[in-house]
Amino acid sequence: MTSQYQDPDQSSWGGGGDSGPAMRMALPPITPMVKRLMLINGVAYAALFLVWLTPSLLARDIVQWLGLEKEVWQWGFPLVPIWQVITYAFLHAVTDPTHLLFNMLLLYFFGTMLETILGSRRFLILYLGAALCGAALHLMWGPLSTAIGASGAVLGVLVASAVLRPDTTVFLFFFPVRLKWLATGIVVLDAMRLLIGLKSGQPDMVAHWIHLGGALYGFLAARQGWVRWDPIGRWRERRAEGRDNRRQADQERLDALLEKIHSQGLGSLSGKEKEFLKRLSRKG
Repeated sequence: MTSQYQDPDQSSWGGGGDSGPAMRMALPPITPMVKRLMLINGVAYAALFLVWLTPSLLARDIVQWLGLEKEVWQWGFPLVPIWQVITYAFLHAVTDPTHLLFNMLLLYFFGTMLETILGSRRFLILYLGAALCGAALHLMWGPLSTAIGASGAVLGVLVASAVLRPDTTVFLFFFPVRLKWLATGIVVLDAMRLLIGLKSGQPDMVAHWIHLGGALYGFLAARQGWVRWDPIGRWRERRAEGRDNRRQADQERLDALLEKIHSQGLGSLSGKEKEFLKRLSRKG
């Protein structure tokens, strides 16, 4: 699948016009956070694969320790391995490398688009939020099995991209399709597979609740504007505003003291005022 996106309005977060963005055959340049996430997933898979090749059962123990182990959560609450709601999303089944490959392809194509729109921090918050939401739905309604994989987080990225850029065109097996229809089709197929498994009483081994939870979070985050949330950026802004306010207050006080010295002499200053001037001189 080759991603095509040239958005006619890069300044806004809405969709393109009725005619859709122009199509251009090109691979998108990978963005910093997507590169880091792909590297973490790749290294985690390689390490787990090498451990799996050994005669020991360490690979199984690692999956049980870092994967989302619903049975432990159900019987051990509130003493549960809270880290699993994140770490599960960075492990993939060593016996199915296509699982990792497919997830990383989707992350590359649509993660680069979304990170370009949101910025690295906001993109990471959405990615982890989708993983958390998928974990929550799995723990509530999923089967008693260990779940691993980045599919929920990646589907959150895909759906959020489709909400923010619905008319972007991608090529699916060389056929152009609007991003909103691609995302809708994937989510509908996932929901159908879940319903078929529930109806037949023979669910497959795919963690559909994680997929749907991630997709739900991606949809809500983009639709409700949660993607704008950046606590680190806001904290830095507040710190900068505080520094500016203190600097302005110091300057105003300094001007008043200099005026006092000019009119009344240096001896008119109090001890606190002299200490203030010394403090400013040390800063300068």
